[in-house]
Amino acid sequence: MKMKKQILVSTVASALALCAVSANAATVYSDDTSRLDIIGRMKVNLMNNDANPDRRLEGISRLGVDGKTKVNENVAVYGQVLYELQAQEPQNKDVDRIDIYYGYVGFDFGDFGKLQFGHNEDAFYQVSAVTDVFVDWGTIGSAYWGLTDNDYGGRKDGIAMYELNYNGFLLAASYQFKDASKHVNYAVGATAGYEFQIGEQPLGFRAGYNHYDGFRPHYDGDQYVGGDKNETALSLYYGESGAPGLYAAFVYNWDKLENTYKVHGLETAVSYTTPGTDWTFTVAYAYLHNSDRELSKISLGSDDRVFQSGWTGEILYNLTSNFQIYGEAERLNTSVTSPEAQNKLSLGLIYNF
Repeated sequence: MKMKKQILVSTVASALALCAVSANAATVYSDDTSRLDIIGRMKVNLMNNDANPDRRLEGISRLGVDGKTKVNENVAVYGQVLYELQAQEPQNKDVDRIDIYYGYVGFDFGDFGKLQFGHNEDAFYQVSAVTDVFVDWGTIGSAYWGLTDNDYGGRKDGIAMYELNYNGFLLAASYQFKDASKHVNYAVGATAGYEFQIGEQPLGFRAGYNHYDGFRPHYDGDQYVGGDKNETALSLYYGESGAPGLYAAFVYNWDKLENTYKVHGLETAVSYTTPGTDWTFTVAYAYLHNSDRELSKISLGSDDRVFQSGWTGEILYNLTSNFQIYGEAERLNTSVTSPEAQNKLSLGLIYNF
């Protein structure tokens, strides 16, 4: 199933690096109206002490099914469930070895868009997805936003989303239903964007907004959670991640959590893929700053405005179309969330099917 260029460029990158659903899925059934694929990957990586102080060699696999059935000439139904399986005993005994990575069902109306429900990213994620191009650690912003207890850019439960990709235009809107485990009553978000061609390369931009209606703000252990949150972001990208040539992406965001912080952040990612797509070299820089020192004191007990900043680099080699060897490094500078600088290193193997 070949993706059109106006569909998320970053989603193509995620499929190549994380699951390779479209390119390497094993079709177990297919006819004129239906298709059923087995999808997944196996990944093993070796890490240094900063990356994982408790374990050096780690294995994580994903296994699932992806299907689609035509109802009539204008409508098809589809669904996907993808499980993530820990190859080793989790350090935290309360953590399950099997977890759902994706789980959703929906309706495909062709040129009139898609409507889906379940466990997935929300519409706002599509703004920041353009810099989410790494295998292990992704962007620094996604690591920080876990402090809000409803991860920025992460997969969430109870998502209803409509998405339209047509002639270069992207429109997406999502609603998150109540999720007490994440201290959210509801959330609404939207993203709009446009992509056009410059020569043979795409150039696109996106803008998004998200609002969380959260439970009353409170401390859960040593973490401040709850409260209303408003997020706004803009992104720009050039090229196609994972395709031969240059890819560059830029995201800027402004966010506020009720009486806790007013933050602005920048994420940039640049990569180059050699002809034949054998090698991909990627480097990224990101930072998150609080605009109000007093709010930093309230939320984190520090007047430091820097929440997090650092660099990420990755080299990925495609030995075959479904087997990759990669090395990834991340430098986290000293900040509120990182009392000491960290140098994370990871070397791994990935088999996609």
